[in-house]
Amino acid sequence: MIVNWIKLFPILRKNEKVDILKKTGKYLAVIILLAALAVPSPLFAADGVKKVKKEKKTRPPRSPKTAMLMAMVPGMGQAYNHKFWKIPFVYAGFGVFGYFALANQKQYTLYGNAYTCKIVDPKCTNPISLKYSEQSLLSIRNYYRRNMQLSYILMGAWYLLQIIDANVDAQLSHWNISNNLSMEVAPMIQPMTSPATSTPLVKGVALRFKF
Repeated sequence: MIVNWIKLFPILRKNEKVDILKKTGKYLAVIILLAALAVPSPLFAADGVKKVKKEKKTRPPRSPKTAMLMAMVPGMGQAYNHKFWKIPFVYAGFGVFGYFALANQKQYTLYGNAYTCKIVDPKCTNPISLKYSEQSLLSIRNYYRRNMQLSYILMGAWYLLQIIDANVDAQLSHWNISNNLSMEVAPMIQPMTSPATSTPLVKGVALRFKF
């Protein structure tokens, strides 16, 4: 194409034709080089995608000690382990046990004051004291006291449980589970004693685990 283009201009001298060829060759080389740099290599692009995917899937193992210390503040241990979905359950448990603890404490105080008024002041005008006998007031007061104490005990147990949960999750992050883990169920036929004897064959199912 370059030669034909030069033939169209016979008036050009030989030196001028050579200069045009050199300049045209330089321009073509630059254009080819820029085009090669502009097109990304599929090999490097694929490697980059694989690396990004691996970085997203894998996380560094968590420290069980750090998770336990952070769980001293409810929910922080679960956040440290990236188990954010557990945080609402942690606070919901505290909310339920706290509600029952405060409700039973209120009733315990109410019937406790009525019982005290009943046994201390013969002219007590407390409506609850007038409604129940001394023994009934004592039984009701003790009932709400047990429920109040049980609610606070369960709240403390729930607090310890969320600390243990954070610690166990951090320890499980150190386990390396292979992608080749599989289970295979296949039929099996084998003799009852030895293959050399003419004993009947036993039919069964073989369960194979691959680690």
